[in-house]
Amino acid sequence: MSTTVSTSHTHLHLTESGEHLVSHDAKYSDIGRWLRQGWMDMAHAPGASLFYGSIMALSVALVYFSFIAEPLMMFKVATFFVLLSPFLATGLYYVAQQLEQGKQPSLSASLVAWRPNVGEFALFAVALGLVIAIWARITPMIAAVVKSNSLLIVDPNAGLMGFLSSDAGLSFLAYFMIGAVIATAFVFTISVVTIPLLLRDNNIGAVQAMIISFQVTMENKGVMAVWALTVGALVTLGLVTFGLAMLIVMPLLGYASWHAFNDLVEIKES
Repeated sequence: MSTTVSTSHTHLHLTESGEHLVSHDAKYSDIGRWLRQGWMDMAHAPGASLFYGSIMALSVALVYFSFIAEPLMMFKVATFFVLLSPFLATGLYYVAQQLEQGKQPSLSASLVAWRPNVGEFALFAVALGLVIAIWARITPMIAAVVKSNSLLIVDPNAGLMGFLSSDAGLSFLAYFMIGAVIATAFVFTISVVTIPLLLRDNNIGAVQAMIISFQVTMENKGVMAVWALTVGALVTLGLVTFGLAMLIVMPLLGYASWHAFNDLVEIKES
């Protein structure tokens, strides 16, 4: 647990290890600056940006074409990717950190950026895995609520459009989106500064980092809500373009999220 002491624009967090972290209040205008800084990072690290963007783009396309006749599974797996995105962006956070320090980022090093703090990264991955496991159990329950047996009459050859044009499919999608928004909002709240914090400070544990992430989000409810909507809109763009837009969206959001973390959290050196 941590103790928080607030002033008008800053909040002091005292961790169990005695470390001092200061969180700052953000402004709505900061969101545009985070994105601009992310765009500049893409220009300074084109190779790494293309690599991570391509991985996500190919993943989205693979999910779509693998489950084109199974819309239920398609929506479930797509949500898994969204929930895991904070962890998948670890390499991008590392690249942004290297650029910030004036170093030439190494793609190979970014792939193992979690290694210095592997135990805490693993714990955070387990936490996200639990959320995904719960969501995996909820999805068939949603289908049951909307009498998913009627989905069996949808022509499999019609694929996604056949599903979306059916009454049962639309009902499922409405309930599914409500649940997905709640799940992703929860993941966003506990992860918005977690992985950048674990990268920057090996003295912070995963549970402590998630608590601080929640506290920082609550301290900036309005700005964080708009930031979450911005992230959601860009990720949605990546999904509806069958992954093509992810070539830009994934690195842009990864780098921008690092700059958001830098504005929101300051680690006081002892």
